[in-house]
Amino acid sequence: MARELAPDVDGLRASLRGEVFLPGEPGFVDNVGGFNLLSPTSPELVVVVADEADVQTTVRWAVANGQTVHPQLTGHGAYRTLDHGILLKTQHLSRLAIDAAAATFTIGAGLRWIDVVPELHRHGLGAVTGSAKTVGAVGLLLGGGIGPLGRSLGMASDWIRSIRVVDGRGDVLVASPVENEDLFWALRGGKVGLGVVTEMTIAAPRMPHVYGGGLFYAAADIARVAHEWADWIEDVPESTNTSIAILRLPPEVPPPLGGAPVLHVRFAYVEVGLSGEELISAGEAALTRWRARAGTPILDTVGLLPSDRIAEIHAEPEGPLPVWEWGDFIDRIDHDLVDVLLLHSGGDCASPLVTVEVRMLGGAIARPGEHPDAVGGRSQPFSVLVLGVPDDAAAPWAVVEAAGHTIRDALVGYSGPEVNYNWANHPSAQTFRSRLWPAATARRLAEIRARRDPHGVFEHGN
Repeated sequence: MARELAPDVDGLRASLRGEVFLPGEPGFVDNVGGFNLLSPTSPELVVVVADEADVQTTVRWAVANGQTVHPQLTGHGAYRTLDHGILLKTQHLSRLAIDAAAATFTIGAGLRWIDVVPELHRHGLGAVTGSAKTVGAVGLLLGGGIGPLGRSLGMASDWIRSIRVVDGRGDVLVASPVENEDLFWALRGGKVGLGVVTEMTIAAPRMPHVYGGGLFYAAADIARVAHEWADWIEDVPESTNTSIAILRLPPEVPPPLGGAPVLHVRFAYVEVGLSGEELISAGEAALTRWRARAGTPILDTVGLLPSDRIAEIHAEPEGPLPVWEWGDFIDRIDHDLVDVLLLHSGGDCASPLVTVEVRMLGGAIARPGEHPDAVGGRSQPFSVLVLGVPDDAAAPWAVVEAAGHTIRDALVGYSGPEVNYNWANHPSAQTFRSRLWPAATARRLAEIRARRDPHGVFEHGN
């Protein structure tokens, strides 16, 4: 139930450099849309902040007027209707500063990875990002951040060096290994209920290139190749990052990928410090055994990739889209699991699902970073992700949801004890209580949230 909005909105407007929009006012609708069009957003107020001082003012106004504050850039993590409180939009917090000598960069909360990685590449640097280039960088980092290079380079949040955050009192704090250490621990993986992050400083690997891309296999080969992948990954080294996805792309996608199921095998080979020629040689050697057992793909995009094109490995849609999504972390891959996925999404069935994906995790993801953090799910070796794009004709909502739930229910026996927040969509109450973090981590996060946000201005939970 939405609470009655406090009357002094004009006072808030007058105190900000940014903009304030009430429902029905010009600009309100333009600022409430996120990546997932199936997660409608109808807050009581939208504040588009111009700077960090605006964030402080908004939080203090919210505390004084009994409102909640919900920070957002792209909305990739929005999986429920927001029908109350203040939607705080961060797109104008867009500072990017690169220290090439120190191999670090500072980003504002208004930047997406697509805004950052081209600039880093100009300095011979890379970034440990997610797989989608239009995701907000800060939002990904707050949950940990699993991307195409994770087995080799760890969680994206492992590379954070300091964080500026506005807490639940409206104060600006710097969190680092030597300052506000509790917040530094909590903000790297705790994701929600801790404040509004305005900037982060992050280390950057000296990585102008990786060796990677995709290998696509025709519908008739999906079953065979998927089972080959399950065997191949049993002994791949940490320098190899890989996942598979059964894709059903629309007919308007150019051939040979559009209009029929394909299996997309993703591959990335990473060794920081190698030259381009050395990467090609080592990466192709790592892929040789796969090529020998999998046969010829219908499309092969693997090659030397500049670090600003790493998103091409997964080639995820930029959005916005109406997306039904379910994700989980699983504790093993075996041929029975592959058979379950093939039964419900393989080349021989008429699935309405656009993507059914399994990623290999482990490696550097499974090891703690240099500084302790609250990231959940590190120990789990695999993830699964199911996506559907409902429409009113070929794949209505109920059909997509039923197909996704069928796979979800069939994989219950494979679920691991933890799942990372970024993978859990909008977590259920049970998931939030028991699976996003180990019990001791969850208790410590609850204590820090209560202390750093004593008025409950930043909602969290399911």
